[in-house]
Amino acid sequence: MSEIELQLRFDPDGRTIASEEFYSKNGESNNPNNDVKLDYKSKTLDTLINEETDAKLLDDILFDCEITDCALLPRTFWCSSDSKPRCVLERMALEVFKHHVGDAVYDPATSGAEFWVQIRPSPPAGRYNLLSEDDKKKNTSSKEDDIDLESTGICFHWDKDEDLRLMMGGQVYVHPHISTVTYLNSIGAPTMTINYRVNPLNGDYIDTPIDDTECFISWPKKGKHLSFDGRYLHAAPSNLMPPGEFEKQTKVSDDLVDEDERKKQMRRQRRVTFLVNVWLNYKPFNVEPFPESMMDKMTKISEDTMPAILLDPRNKNINEKKVETVKVDDSVTGFKWSMGGTESNEYIKMELPLASIQNELQKGGNIEIKWKQHEGRVPPIELLKGEDIKSDESLNCHDQKKQKIEK
Repeated sequence: MSEIELQLRFDPDGRTIASEEFYSKNGESNNPNNDVKLDYKSKTLDTLINEETDAKLLDDILFDCEITDCALLPRTFWCSSDSKPRCVLERMALEVFKHHVGDAVYDPATSGAEFWVQIRPSPPAGRYNLLSEDDKKKNTSSKEDDIDLESTGICFHWDKDEDLRLMMGGQVYVHPHISTVTYLNSIGAPTMTINYRVNPLNGDYIDTPIDDTECFISWPKKGKHLSFDGRYLHAAPSNLMPPGEFEKQTKVSDDLVDEDERKKQMRRQRRVTFLVNVWLNYKPFNVEPFPESMMDKMTKISEDTMPAILLDPRNKNINEKKVETVKVDDSVTGFKWSMGGTESNEYIKMELPLASIQNELQKGGNIEIKWKQHEGRVPPIELLKGEDIKSDESLNCHDQKKQKIEK
């Protein structure tokens, strides 16, 4: 068995910091408390992609995303912070990195953007569509109240160096500084982020007081860019949509008979997200650049005609998030989701103001939910493992009830 030597340095908040050697060479303070400070708040802005974007450019980007999602390719790809982009998607990834990092001090040798795409419904050669039957069974449950989020949404998870976690027996969680989602159309499930974290050195849940619990929900809108703390739990639960809504959004007209046009329309009517994790002072294991052998299939960039695709100084924060107030007589819906797949022995239970959330769907809006402690009430969010699941008698999801939640 081969051995690897790994040196990890974290600041007091569990975020990666540069090596002592980097600081000594660059004359920066070696005190982790004085290290890079970014804006980790959950928020959205509108990018340069919108309803007025050139149709050909957007179709090219959607096609590039379909190539990138191919099950025969690696899951994610790396762009070093000081690399030159070779295609449009790499350019987009580096624009996201530079936008969020700004003038922060970091080690460029171990910093960069990890990017990938998620497409629902999965295209014919897509990662989810070509899962083995055994893998698909892991995401399918005979339990009546289990929801298969992988086919129409994204399961609850933490962004992390997945290969390192597996090498360390599932106990080490190294997170990116910032996680981001850019929606390339206005279709599908919303992204939900919750400020629930795990201990980076043993994987145990970190208790979050109810008073400090925050849940941010972002509905897809073409060109909208969501960013949040890379340590946060998140998902895209498709059953937050009204029944039948996703099927209606993704249905392609039978009137399209030209095969090429039909394929273009199918790409336009999928939930397509471009994901970028911002890594500083740490490069995740086995995440490498997009293969050069496939680069001729991707859309090339032109510095003269395309100064920016997603983000440049012209951007401004709009689509401001809305803080939801749940009053005494508001209807609250109970949900239960498995963590990382329906065969998981970990679950998350939540009580959400579903009507208020769905009110933001059509405009691609945001909603932020905060809870305050109320004596005698069950926590609005619970993470359950193993025996906790067996002993819980209230796991039925979509349980409509009245609950006093004070803000």
